[in-house]
Amino acid sequence: MANALRVAQSSISISRWCSHLLCMFSLQNTLEQCSVCAKPIMERILRATGKAYHPHCFTCVMCHRSLDGIPFTVDAGGNIHCIEDFHKKFAPRCSVCKEPIMPAPGQEETVRIVALDRDFHVQCYRCEDCGGLLSEGDNQGCYPLDGHILCKTCNSARIQALTAKASTDL
Repeated sequence: MANALRVAQSSISISRWCSHLLCMFSLQNTLEQCSVCAKPIMERILRATGKAYHPHCFTCVMCHRSLDGIPFTVDAGGNIHCIEDFHKKFAPRCSVCKEPIMPAPGQEETVRIVALDRDFHVQCYRCEDCGGLLSEGDNQGCYPLDGHILCKTCNSARIQALTAKASTDL
């Protein structure tokens, strides 16, 4: 009788265990899967870009930092970037220093100067001859000549030199 009782108890335990496994298997089949790791999301779901993620799987493609609760952006290919890395990768480059033109830390916007189809930081926008800053002061403004970025004074000097050379060539 004792053996029969043990068999009955163990078959009940096995039955409960199988029911529990079946229930867990069914539950996992109904859970959303993470768009990155494809594993079921058992706890908190982070939804972004129309997809579901584990919070620790939602990261920047460049620096791999978690973007849970952090501003992010998506490139044309659907890749997720932190704002800083997006600017580093896609911001226009200054034609003088070759660095990206991007907002200062803590800022959301920046100023970019475009002249002769070239991009400049405000501090890099200078006369090619005298080095004077073209964005402020007496030399404010660009007076291009033959593809060169010049201030008014240097532009006038070049035109005078070209005129003098042209008159001596006659």
